[in-house]
Amino acid sequence: MKKRSFAERVAIAKTTTFNIPPDVKCHKHLMPNGKWSYVFRHDNLGELGRIFFLPRGAQSQICCEAAGEPDDPMTKKRLAILEPISKDVIDKMVLVCGEGRGSVKPYVSPKDRATIAGWHYHCDTCGALAAMLIFAPDYDTKAGLEDHARIMYSKAKELNVPIWIVGTETEYIVNGEDLRKSLVLKMYPKHEEARIMTPDDLMEKINKLMATHCKNNKIV
Repeated sequence: MKKRSFAERVAIAKTTTFNIPPDVKCHKHLMPNGKWSYVFRHDNLGELGRIFFLPRGAQSQICCEAAGEPDDPMTKKRLAILEPISKDVIDKMVLVCGEGRGSVKPYVSPKDRATIAGWHYHCDTCGALAAMLIFAPDYDTKAGLEDHARIMYSKAKELNVPIWIVGTETEYIVNGEDLRKSLVLKMYPKHEEARIMTPDDLMEKINKLMATHCKNNKIV
């Protein structure tokens, strides 16, 4: 590739745009190491991952990380959206800056960890944990619940029981009738689409699990 002058690189950079799908948004985030990252979020899947740059001598390493644990099936879905975006960014950076030389080890950053409020349901017969609800009262979108599911995946796998994430609850009762509803996402063991549910809807599912826990070794 012909080496471009500084003026040529500036001209290319000014006219270069990146191909980002309309349902994906990007924002800058300052990392603990003092470097800036570009975080990508999907309207329904929440955080997809990030792209950032690390100095490597006279060069820079472009790093792309998908959000989530490697064995989480949802990570593959996030990566499928993030991968073409990152390839487009890298191709256009090469167009502006030129090809790099040499290779470096991939950058590995610590995974997110968080303590999230939840409610545990134990079997009345054997006392074992039968199900769990995770409360996310500040979130009323699919993306927000997906973020909670991503952060909690390792813990969910460890507990190995059915887990639902419950979003913002509406608070109103009409003529004594409970009309509360929440956006609810079942995240484990099978990841399902988030949907609106009432407290009664959820308790019906919990009660069925409790009633059959010692009779059925499979989680659903």
